[in-house]
Amino acid sequence: MVTKTEGGNKLGVLFGSDNQHGKLWAGEERQGVLGTTDVRLLHSADQNDFVRLNIPVNFLRLKTRPSLDNVGVVLNLITDADLNPTVLGLAERFLKGYKGRVLNRPEAVMESRRDRVASRMAGIDGLIVPPVAKFKGRPNVAIAAIEKAGLGFPAILRIAGHHDGRVDGVCADRDAVLRQIDPKQTHYLTQFFDLRQPTGLYRKFRVFYFGDRAVIRHRLVSDNWNVHGPARERVMPDHPDEIAEEKRVVEGGLATLPEQVQRILQDIRARMPLDFFGIDFDIMPDGRVILFEANATMMFFPVSDDPRFAYGHSAREQATAAFDAMIAR
Repeated sequence: MVTKTEGGNKLGVLFGSDNQHGKLWAGEERQGVLGTTDVRLLHSADQNDFVRLNIPVNFLRLKTRPSLDNVGVVLNLITDADLNPTVLGLAERFLKGYKGRVLNRPEAVMESRRDRVASRMAGIDGLIVPPVAKFKGRPNVAIAAIEKAGLGFPAILRIAGHHDGRVDGVCADRDAVLRQIDPKQTHYLTQFFDLRQPTGLYRKFRVFYFGDRAVIRHRLVSDNWNVHGPARERVMPDHPDEIAEEKRVVEGGLATLPEQVQRILQDIRARMPLDFFGIDFDIMPDGRVILFEANATMMFFPVSDDPRFAYGHSAREQATAAFDAMIAR
């Protein structure tokens, strides 16, 4: 149950996208949640405690708008600044003057783009932040952005707003970038670091912050640098030692990580303007942390039903407790 404030005792869930207009119909549900996260599913409260607050791109022309009456806390699930800048601006206007709490204010989400996070995290002792350039897909614009970012090669090219491991590839040099960019798209280019382990595998940690509470979601390994969820069932069964290590850190939390890594994660938490978000990273052999990304668009689910990975349910239980505590603070 949401703690009662001046606004009421309901949790308002704010969603919408730049691709969605007017009321949502059954076949259009996905349009309203493009560029969001699934962390709301962690909340243990009854679904009747939620009030849906839909912000379509034509919000200002709607005759009937959502009401904040009896809403004590707003949970903003419009989390991707690249996909939904217009709707985020409209959500900021909608919430102006609201007296309750807003988790992940729209203006804070706008500061969580890959390039802005890279700039915000620069200078944290022990943290490697790969340079990031953002540019429209025109050669002269791309060249200027690459030079301004001081970005070296090879580098990962992706379309802004693409997640879930969707990339256009690793470019060996600037010419390779110019051959692939699309003038109709906005792109991100991130300097690539080859982090292959001595075992031949690649690794990625994901930590979620809910308020000041951290939960380790996973410690995945893969035979490919682009480490994502499907690698668990595909790769990890052949590496029982990696399963055992993931189990140890997921169940034990941040205390299982070296003190320097804990301190670096806390420094990232302190610099992020968001109330909840995820961090993807790896730990270098010398103890430094390399940041892959940090934003609120990361997914928590699914949790594997494979009994070999049953410890994923421990991560869910920890996250539910942290999420509930953030809502009820």
